[in-house]
Amino acid sequence: GISIDGDALEAPPSLEPLAQSVLAEAIRNAHKHAHATRVGVRTEMRDGTFVLEVNNDGVEDGGETAGMGLRLAGFEALQAGGLLEFGAREGGRWQVRLVVPFEEP
Repeated sequence: GISIDGDALEAPPSLEPLAQSVLAEAIRNAHKHAHATRVGVRTEMRDGTFVLEVNNDGVEDGGETAGMGLRLAGFEALQAGGLLEFGAREGGRWQVRLVVPFEEP
């Protein structure tokens, strides 16, 4: 299942399309390429940036490459002045992390 880690924070309106795109691709990949028992989603505002992290616990051997969807999302993040990190982590986890500068009005 999908769970919210920490307090739920909505993406700023100007970043919502990007955040939704990254979230959808991360969940799609967890469903399609991993044998995850849990997908965790966390959002926060940290040091003038919006952060979205999606982790799943279903990475198997050979699950260390990313497809076109995440790469395209990475270009979207760059266009917004941010970055998208993704890859295998310790403990059989896969993480997708979007970080975009944002100043609240």
